[in-house]
Amino acid sequence: MSPVTGAEILEYDTTRAFDVDPETAELRLRYRDRKVYAVGHGMAADWEVVADRCTRIFLEPVPAFVVPAVETTGFEEGTPESEALELRHLQRIDTDPDTVLRSLTAFVEAFAAWATREGRRADGFQGADREVAVRIARRSLDAVERMREGLSVLRTTDGEKLRTAFSLGMAAMRLQMRQGAINRGERAGELREPRWRPFQLGFLLVSLASTVDKSHPERERVDLIWFPTGGGKTEAYLGLAAIEIFRRRLADPRSGGGTAVITRYTLRLLTAQQFQRAAALICAMERLRKSDARARGMAPFTIGLWVGNEVTPGTRAKAREALERLHRAARPQEANEFQVESCPWCSASLLPRIKSDRPQDYGMRLVGTDVVLHCVDTACDFSEELPLVVVDEVLYDEPPTILLATVDKFARLQFRPEAGRLLGLRTGFDQPSMIIQDELHLLSGPLGTTVAVFDAVIQLLLSRSGSSPKIVASTATIRASEEQVQGLYGREVALYPPSGLDDDRTFFSRPVEDGKGRLYVGLMPQSVSQPSAVISAVTPLLEMPEVLAAESAGGVSRDAYWTLVMYHNSLRELGRTGTLVVDDVNGRLEPRAERLGLARRTVSAEKVLELTSRRPAEELPNDLRALRAGVDVSPEAVDVVLSSNMLSVGIDIPRLALMLMVGQPKTTAEYIQATSRVGRGDTKGIVVTLFRSSRARDRSHFETFRGYHEALYRSVEPTSVTPWSLASRDRSLAGALVALLRQSFDPLAPNDLAGRLDLEDGPAREGIDRLVGRFLDRVARADGPEADETRAAVESLLRDWDRRAGQARDKEEPLYYTRVKREQDALLKRFGQPGEGWLVADSMRSVEPNVAIEVMEPQEEVSRGEDQA
Repeated sequence: MSPVTGAEILEYDTTRAFDVDPETAELRLRYRDRKVYAVGHGMAADWEVVADRCTRIFLEPVPAFVVPAVETTGFEEGTPESEALELRHLQRIDTDPDTVLRSLTAFVEAFAAWATREGRRADGFQGADREVAVRIARRSLDAVERMREGLSVLRTTDGEKLRTAFSLGMAAMRLQMRQGAINRGERAGELREPRWRPFQLGFLLVSLASTVDKSHPERERVDLIWFPTGGGKTEAYLGLAAIEIFRRRLADPRSGGGTAVITRYTLRLLTAQQFQRAAALICAMERLRKSDARARGMAPFTIGLWVGNEVTPGTRAKAREALERLHRAARPQEANEFQVESCPWCSASLLPRIKSDRPQDYGMRLVGTDVVLHCVDTACDFSEELPLVVVDEVLYDEPPTILLATVDKFARLQFRPEAGRLLGLRTGFDQPSMIIQDELHLLSGPLGTTVAVFDAVIQLLLSRSGSSPKIVASTATIRASEEQVQGLYGREVALYPPSGLDDDRTFFSRPVEDGKGRLYVGLMPQSVSQPSAVISAVTPLLEMPEVLAAESAGGVSRDAYWTLVMYHNSLRELGRTGTLVVDDVNGRLEPRAERLGLARRTVSAEKVLELTSRRPAEELPNDLRALRAGVDVSPEAVDVVLSSNMLSVGIDIPRLALMLMVGQPKTTAEYIQATSRVGRGDTKGIVVTLFRSSRARDRSHFETFRGYHEALYRSVEPTSVTPWSLASRDRSLAGALVALLRQSFDPLAPNDLAGRLDLEDGPAREGIDRLVGRFLDRVARADGPEADETRAAVESLLRDWDRRAGQARDKEEPLYYTRVKREQDALLKRFGQPGEGWLVADSMRSVEPNVAIEVMEPQEEVSRGEDQA
């Protein structure tokens, strides 16, 4: 439909839209030019816009929209601000500070000029929008001031050690980036000089002052990196971590050792993948320690993986058993319990493909009682030993420089007093001064709520030295970040980079000018069963490689769209799909190949990979290895991946470029995260979403397909955490209280000394009250209305603990924290354990045990079941 001459089609009804909070008003203003002109009914609506006027609207049975890729802005070559991005230039800050600081100042002033222009534009808005625009622009000006403060601490006359730490941090990142390029096949003599992306350098300057100064007024502020997936967030916070680690060592070589940085992830799969990237930085720092006079003599740098004993060995004895199993395995790569598959420095595989009688073919060997990891390539700098630790017992004995952990692993603090050494307790080292939380948006709902309870304890334990750690977080999709961070940490938050006044554009990034990016296609078949719809959608997608190969005459690799990722919103749907792909889809591929004149493709069950929480933890590294194998180099390339929401975070396989979403995910954040897993390499991604017409939400997204995809980030939903609610207190508060007291008071630490708690002991009661008071202060900051009830709950738990401790002393028997034998009295008990005790979880994901239900026929005789507990 087109308007008559002289008329135009106006924006779809906006009178019902209202701003429920300040952030909604900001999103409305930023995306003011992303207008919706029509909504379909049963079909998708689309439109044409010429010179800012809608000239035609029409229905589209198969809507498609390209979401442009995001590129980082650059500077004109040869300018001082462009020179500031070069790491080789930055690492000269300790020998030529004036030159380096001059270029950094030019960089900051370029950002300041943009922020000033945005401020002027904001003043030009009318009515209520002016206040909203000014608020957006103000954040950029605040970031400018923080950057200038970062420059000031580098410029001060007594900042020599900080300049040296900054220089060493840049040198380490440069070494890591160069080595990464070599591992990707670039020649050593032809390497491009590593450079920061502008937003990464800006983040270093924004966060520097509050990271290196324990008493800085913004130390308590959480710096949240908010940037699209694949944009380089990890390198940004690793660069800041490197500076802080070197600063600690230079400030005090002895106490600056131990764990300096704790990096936390929500998924074990994500943790294991990021471990490789952070380990490469530690390897670079180790090389500097041996070759650079400024770092020579420092204690060794190490990185530790703390993710749970289903994934890595918990003790030295378990590690030796794992090594023996590895040597006996026919396929060592599939029996690797040490999680590290390749050398983080040179990328050499640490294990042979098949069993070998040569011990030197294995990257793990026994040295005394320890299993040591090393590179199998004798030419590698780390052929003797890699600075990696994956055994819990070794981590406790020798706390690593960087600790990578899953968030739920910190629930072990209530059971393992020695785990407190990772927090700098009873070590003689300074406590960790920096916490990095990756994928912050995942800390929501039940998991985020439980994490927040224990995080109040962790922050309290980390502040025993008098200062709190700096918290840095990252995410690509978040809404209501102030409320979420307040609930999680009881702190304020600063998003970086600050947004501009126009949709997704900032000073540091913008959508690509040519509009190329990820292609989204929508399908919503009517009056067709879901299995039939899946079969009809999958079949042509699997034919794509052969079609492209035939039409492009060798211009496109067959591997470009070979592996189809099928994303499901439930395991039930995923289970049905597995059978359909192997049976029904193959049945359609054969006649279609004959009719279309294509080479026949058959999907074998062996090449269908399931990537869900049902997969054992030890299988995940093998799955990732299988996904990296392309059809151009391996006949074993995966045909189809059946995935759940596990795929939406942490999977970074550049060759994946084709996805079928079976139903619209429950949240836009999950939709963005999941679809961004394809098209991360050189091949642009294609995402086909199969909507179900019987579901109102799917139908709504299909009918508004273009409007939704034109401004995806506008539709991200807010998340919430309620750590101090009644249900959360009942579940987590007891374990958190035990962790707090057990880690704070040495006499209460051993497992058999829970009976030592005596609230009648004046000095002990005074110390406990003081500690609990600080804990409750954090509760009040995070959620004031729940503070009084939380106080009452804590006092009730303490009274109950005191009662049971008194009973144990009267009987002259020990009160254990956790029972070793069935008849022992214990303060705590796990799910399913009988007897008195506070019910606590081993991890933050523990749930009540399943209940087996058997349906019996009427009048059928049954025997009494056993008490499974």
